[in-house]
Amino acid sequence: MGIFNTKRLGFLNNKRISGYILYGIGEIILVVIGILIAVSINNYNQRKSSEQLLTSYLQVYKQDLVQDTIVVTSVLDYLKKRKEVFKVFLSDTVSAGTYKNNPQGYGLILSYNPFKLQQKGINLLQRYVNDADKEQDTLISKILTTHNAFENLLEGSNERIGKDIDENMLYLKNNEPWIGDLLLGRLDNPQMMTYLLSPEYRARLAIHSTLVYGNLEPQLNAFMNENRNTLAMLEERLRK
Repeated sequence: MGIFNTKRLGFLNNKRISGYILYGIGEIILVVIGILIAVSINNYNQRKSSEQLLTSYLQVYKQDLVQDTIVVTSVLDYLKKRKEVFKVFLSDTVSAGTYKNNPQGYGLILSYNPFKLQQKGINLLQRYVNDADKEQDTLISKILTTHNAFENLLEGSNERIGKDIDENMLYLKNNEPWIGDLLLGRLDNPQMMTYLLSPEYRARLAIHSTLVYGNLEPQLNAFMNENRNTLAMLEERLRK
């Protein structure tokens, strides 16, 4: 700036106004260039910081997916083992001997294994998207859409299964005094077997089986398939 000031005084002393104007314009151009460079550096730093933030969020979500995969795999294994038991007790040949040989059949409509998907990673990604300054990211959009869809499906199925169990328990509590013996592990009450072999109980068992194996199990299998695809895309993105 000292050079420009010296030149400017020289032009004024020599009354070379046109030259002074040119140097004044040059000063302005240099200032503008400096501002543009500063803005560009600031934008780069902000973009880099945003990318690093998104990467950390994706890593958290990936960890959540791995944990969800472990939980859902466990649930599917549990359902698979019980599926054959449901088939046995829904068959036309079920008898008191069937229950004696398969005691796990006594509580089929009275228990289930609820679970919830991990929330930390998806909440971080949702917060990222809610920031109006962020550009739309197709991977994040897909993750949010898929996660929310499955979360609604699975929560709905778990809620219906839980409600069905509550209704079954309430009915037994109000109408079948032997329920206390069953809950205490005493299985020799003759009234208990009369009910368990009745068409009414078979209908309740069929409804519960449909809720579990007609709704929840297919949803869990679809969720696992989608999880594998999402994990593959996440790994590819995080390698970059």
